[in-house]
Amino acid sequence: MPSDKRVEKVMQALAEQQDAFRSALGTTVDQVRSFLADRHTGENGKAGRIEAELGPFAAGHINANRFSALFTNEANLDRLTIETIEKARDTMSELVSRDSDLFRVKVKKGGCLHDEVSKALENIGRAFGAVRVFELTRSGSMKGNEHARSLGAFPYERWSRGERRLAPPLVVQVDGADLQGEALAEFMDGRQKIVLVVKGECAPAPLVRLVTPGTFVMQTTEAADFGRLAAFEGPGVGALVPNSAARFVHDPAAGSETWERLTVSHVPEKKPRLSVGGRSGFQQAEELKQLAALALRPAAGAAATTDGEKGPPLSDPVDKLAAWLLTQADLSDSD
Repeated sequence: MPSDKRVEKVMQALAEQQDAFRSALGTTVDQVRSFLADRHTGENGKAGRIEAELGPFAAGHINANRFSALFTNEANLDRLTIETIEKARDTMSELVSRDSDLFRVKVKKGGCLHDEVSKALENIGRAFGAVRVFELTRSGSMKGNEHARSLGAFPYERWSRGERRLAPPLVVQVDGADLQGEALAEFMDGRQKIVLVVKGECAPAPLVRLVTPGTFVMQTTEAADFGRLAAFEGPGVGALVPNSAARFVHDPAAGSETWERLTVSHVPEKKPRLSVGGRSGFQQAEELKQLAALALRPAAGAAATTDGEKGPPLSDPVDKLAAWLLTQADLSDSD
């Protein structure tokens, strides 16, 4: 995949979670290799190893062969079962060998963002499928190559709740014209993080449709900002957008009300008129209006004072910003 300095900076911001996933997968590979090495060791060899581990005090008192059998729950695994476990090991090893490329996605110009992200997660899911195959096969709950299809593909819809919490973040390169943010809603679960590195112009607020109470959503022009997204305990999506787009952060941890959670730092001065990737000027403006509506604080002037009269409206910067946003997104002017 061609180098992109912006992609590398985003990868650095997400490196801790990606490294944790790779490390956990590498450790699992080692465990499977150890298991297979143990199975390939003859019973006599295993007994000899255990006899050495028990030490001189057991000599003449403990039968190493019988002692070994007490801790061998998988003593009767057949050849086909062992081969299935070997395939699971090879699957995990192959994924580890991909290093950081495992977490990168590039959407071809005119391609489908949803489909490419789905394929990438399906590939990563093979790690979860391989672990399942190993655990079920060695315990005798899975026979031979039953469910071995999990080694070839393991789509996101099959991931368990626990697996979704272990999901590593993805970095996706996409043309602004192909950025359909709402297409990612399906993947906003567990701790899944997706960061979009946008090439060229895009709609001003392509991610606003993903704002929900428990989802971290960010549009920014600074790659380092995604460290905040990475630290969030739930699902999240971010986009590294051009200067012409809106910039905002929706942080579920910042409050119980939407306006408390949403911070808008920049909105385009001109309302959109030209279509971008099939999104008309009207649709883009609607997204800006939605952003403004979500950021709007309750009217402070409606609150009653202690003597029963209405207090004066507050000149809070947030209130002013929300009002300004609504003005900027107004569609009353003719095109």
